[in-house]
Amino acid sequence: MKAAASDAATARTTFVRWIGIWLGIVISAGLLFTIFLDRSARTDAARRQSMAVTMGVDRLLHFEIRNLERAMRGMATIADGYANDHEDRSRWDLPGEIRGVVSRHAELQDIDLYDRDGRAIYRGVSAYGQDTLLLDIQRAPPRALNVGRLIVEGRAEPIVPLMLRTPEGHWLVARLRTAELQRMLEDLDVGKEGSVGILSHDGIVLARRGASGAHVGRQVPVPAGLASGETSQVDVVSRLDGVERFASFAGTSGYPFVVAAGISKREALAPWRNYAVTAIVLLALYWLGTLYLMRRTASSESARDLAHDELQRHADWLAKAQEASQAGVWAMEQDSDRVRASAHAARLFGFPPVPGMLPLGEFFARMHDDDRARVEQAFAASWENGTPFHAEYRILLPDGRQRWIDAKGAPAHDPGQVPRMSGTIVDVSERRDQQEQLARAEAQFRELFELNPLPFWVYDVHTLRFLAVNGTAIRRYGYSREEFLGMTILQIRPPEEHAAVLASVEEATEPDDGLRVWLHATRSGKRIHVRIHSSRIRFDGHDARLVLAEDVSERVAYEYDLAWRAAHDENTGLLNQRTFVERVEQLTRHDPEATYAVVYVQLRDLELVSPMFGRRTRDEIIAAIARRIAATDGGAGPVAYVPADAFLIAVPQAAQWDRVVDDLHALFAAPVVSETGSHRVEAWIGVAFQQQPEQSGEEVIGHAALAALQARTENVPTMHYTDLLAEKASARMAIVGRLRHALANGEFELFFQPIQRMRDGTVVSAEALLRWRTPDGYVPPSSFIPLSEESGLIVPIGEWVIEQAAKAQARLVAAGFPQVAVAINVSAVQFMSGAVPRQIREAARRHGLARGALHVELTESAMLRRPDAAKFAMEELQQDGVCVSIDDFGTGFSSMAYLRDLSLDHLKIDRSFVDHVDQDPRNASICRALIALGKGLELSIVAEGVERAEELAWLSTHGVEQVQGYYIARPVPLEAFIAWLEAPVESR
Repeated sequence: MKAAASDAATARTTFVRWIGIWLGIVISAGLLFTIFLDRSARTDAARRQSMAVTMGVDRLLHFEIRNLERAMRGMATIADGYANDHEDRSRWDLPGEIRGVVSRHAELQDIDLYDRDGRAIYRGVSAYGQDTLLLDIQRAPPRALNVGRLIVEGRAEPIVPLMLRTPEGHWLVARLRTAELQRMLEDLDVGKEGSVGILSHDGIVLARRGASGAHVGRQVPVPAGLASGETSQVDVVSRLDGVERFASFAGTSGYPFVVAAGISKREALAPWRNYAVTAIVLLALYWLGTLYLMRRTASSESARDLAHDELQRHADWLAKAQEASQAGVWAMEQDSDRVRASAHAARLFGFPPVPGMLPLGEFFARMHDDDRARVEQAFAASWENGTPFHAEYRILLPDGRQRWIDAKGAPAHDPGQVPRMSGTIVDVSERRDQQEQLARAEAQFRELFELNPLPFWVYDVHTLRFLAVNGTAIRRYGYSREEFLGMTILQIRPPEEHAAVLASVEEATEPDDGLRVWLHATRSGKRIHVRIHSSRIRFDGHDARLVLAEDVSERVAYEYDLAWRAAHDENTGLLNQRTFVERVEQLTRHDPEATYAVVYVQLRDLELVSPMFGRRTRDEIIAAIARRIAATDGGAGPVAYVPADAFLIAVPQAAQWDRVVDDLHALFAAPVVSETGSHRVEAWIGVAFQQQPEQSGEEVIGHAALAALQARTENVPTMHYTDLLAEKASARMAIVGRLRHALANGEFELFFQPIQRMRDGTVVSAEALLRWRTPDGYVPPSSFIPLSEESGLIVPIGEWVIEQAAKAQARLVAAGFPQVAVAINVSAVQFMSGAVPRQIREAARRHGLARGALHVELTESAMLRRPDAAKFAMEELQQDGVCVSIDDFGTGFSSMAYLRDLSLDHLKIDRSFVDHVDQDPRNASICRALIALGKGLELSIVAEGVERAEELAWLSTHGVEQVQGYYIARPVPLEAFIAWLEAPVESR
C-alpha cells in the first residue's frame, strides 16, 4: 500500500513538472507573438497618424488657396480692362480692387498685373526683384492656378507667387506670405522628432514644422507621381537628417502643392521596446521560478514518505480504540470480498446477530440507493489512499424500516501482514431525526422572518411593545435590536396617526391585508410610506400580531410624479391644457349663474430665439414668463401653458378680466434676463367670456385663441372675441379650401415686372409675381400667400412657380432676350423644405436654360429659421449658377450675422424705404446705410417700388445698380412683357 501511494505521488509530481514546462512554452510563444503584433500595430498607427496629419493640412491648404483663387478671379475682368485701356486706366479701379482683396486676405502681401509676355503692367508697393525672378510666364502650365518659385530676399518675409491667367491672357500674380502656410502647421502633433511641411510640386520647402533637416527654401525629394502634379497620396519610409520616419505625401488639394508629414520611427516604437523588454524579463522570471519549484518538489517527496508512515501508525491505534467501544465493530482485509462483523454490527444491518464473516456485497446491498455510490467511492478511496473512512448513510431493513448509520474505519498496515481495515458502526437514526426537525424549524423561521427582504416584526397587542424584529427592519429603521425591543409601535409612527394606529389594533380582521398606506418614521426622522400586512398569533405566551411592512415610498412618489406630469407642463410647472379645461369647468359647477373669462396669451417672435440664441435660452424665457404670470395677483385663477408658446389664464370673476390684462401688460413691460442677455418679450392677448352656462371650457379657450390670432393679424396688443371673428375665421378656412383646388384648376398665373440696370437702362431680369385669378377677379397676394404658408400649400404652389418661371425664361430666350433672367420669390416654408435647389436644377435641365437664367429671392425669415440649412441650400444654388437675393431687406428681424456668413449676390431695399426717398430724410438715411452696407459686403443693390422720377434720380446718384417699380413698368403677363421688351425704349 505504501509503495502504491508513493508511486502515485511520484506520478503526480512528474505530471505537474511536464505541465509547468509545456505551459511555459505556450506562454513564451504567445508572448513573442504578441510582441510582434504590437510592433506591427504601432507601425501601422504611426503611418495612419502621418497620413491623417498630411490630409488635414492638405484640406486646410485647399480651402485657403481656393478662397484666394476666387478673390483673384473676382478682379480678373477689371484687370483685363485696366491692361487693355491704355488711354484712361482710371476707369478701372484696379488698385482699389487689389487693396480690397489684400485687406480681406491678410495672408497676401500684394497683387501684381503682368501682360502675356511677363512684363509688369501694375506692381504693388513692395515688389521683389526683377520680373524674371517672379515668374516664367512662357513655361506656366495651363492650369487654373499656378505657383511660382519661392522668393526670399534679404530679411524680407519669404513669399510664394500665385499666378492666375485672366480671360484675355494677362497674369494676376498674388504674393502669398509663407507665414500663412506656417500658421497651418502650428499645434500639429508630430512628436519631437517628427516633421510636417508644405512643398511646391518640385519639392521646394515653403513652410515646415518639427525636427530640423528640411528648411524653407531647401529642395527635398518628392515621390514621382506627386512631383508630376498628379492628385494622390503616398505613404513611404524616409530618412532625412539622420532620422527614419514614416512619411506621407499628399497632393490632393487640387493645387500645385505637396503636403508632407513624418512620424519618427524611433518615437513610435519607443513604447514597444519598453513593452518587449518587460515581457522578456517576466518570461525569464517564469522559467527561473519553474526550475526552483521543480527542485523543491523533488526534495519534499522524501519528507512525504516519512509522514505517511507516521500517519499509518496513528490510524492503527484509532482502529483498536473503536474495537474496544460498545458500537458495532467490523474488519476486513484488502482485496477481500468478506467482512468480519460483530454481533451488534450484524444486527444493525438486519443480519442475524451472530459475529462472523459476511459478504461485503450484502452490506452495500442494504444501503439506500441514493447513498450507495457515495459510500462505495469513499470506501474505495480509503483503501487506495490509506486514509480513514467515515460516512453517514441510510440502510433499508428487510421489514421496510430505514435506519441511519454512522460508519468509521481506517486501513491498517502491519509489517509482514496483508493490509486490512477496521472500524465501527453506530445507529444515529434518532439524532438524525432530531437534527432534521431542528433544521426544518430553523429554516422556516429564517426564511419567514430573518431572511424576509421586507421589515418583519411581532408586537404585543396589549402593551404594543415589540417582541421580535428581523434584520431588514433593523436596517431600514435605524434602531438596534435592543432599542427595538424596548419600544412600542407608536414610537415609529408620527403623532398625528396614533389614534388611527390604536383603532387598527382593535380590528378583528384576519389576516389584515389593508390597502391603506401608513406613515412610519425612522430613527433619523425620515418618513416613509408603508403598506401593512398583519395577522394575530400567539408568540412566547403573548397575544401578539405578526406584521410585514412593505415600503411603498418610491411607488407613492412615482404615482405622485405621474399624476403631476399628467396635469402639468414640465418646463414651466404650469397646468397643461387638458387639466386647465377641467379646472375651468369646475369654476361654475357649484354656481351655475357665475361666468368666467379666459385670457389667451400668445408670445411673439420666440420662434427666432432658438436659431439665434439656442433652445436653452428660449426655454429660460418661457419659464421666466411662466413664473411672472403665476405670481400675478389680479383676480386670476388657474394658469396653463400651451406648447405653441402660449399661456392660458382663467378669470373666475369675468368682470375682473381688465385687471388681469393690465397685470399682463405690466408683466411684459420688463425684459427677461437670461444667460445670453436681456430679451424684450411681447405678446398678443385674446379674451373670451363664457357666453352660456352649458358652454364647454374647450369652446371658450378656442374663442380666446381665435381672438389672440386676430390680434396678431391686426398687430394690436389685445383683442376680445366676437362672433365676427368666427365668421372671419370661417372665411379664411373657405379661402384655404379654394386654394387647395386652385392649382389643379389652373387658376394661378405669373406676372412679370422688369428689373432695370441704372447704368445703361438695360433690363437684366424680371421678377415673377404670383397672381390668383378667380371668377370674382384677382385675389390680392397679401390675402392668399400667408394662408398658403400656414396651410403648407405654398410648397406645391412654389414648385409650380419654379416650373412656370423656367418655361418663361425659355420663352424669353426664344424671343431674343436671353440676357433677361427670371427671379423667383421663394417662401420661407418652401425654402426650408430643402427641395428648392433640386427643383430649380431639374427645371433648368428640362427647359435647357443657361447658368444664371434663374434667380431666387428670399426673405430674412427664411434664413433666420435654420441658418445652417439655409447656408448649405444657398451654396448649392450658387454652385448651379443661381443668383440669390435678400428681398424686402430691413423690414424683418434683421441680423448682420447672416449677411456675413451666407452666400448672397443681391440686396433688395424694400419699397417702404424707397418711397419719397428724395424728400424724406429718414428714408434717405436708411437707404444710404443699406447701400453702404451692401457695397461693403460686395453685394449688388436693387431698389424696388420706384414710382417717381425723383426717386430714380436719387437712387442713381447714390450708387444703386438696379431698380424696379411702377415708374419702370407694371407687372404684366409674359406675352405682354415680351411685347414691352420689343418696343423701343423711348415708347415704353
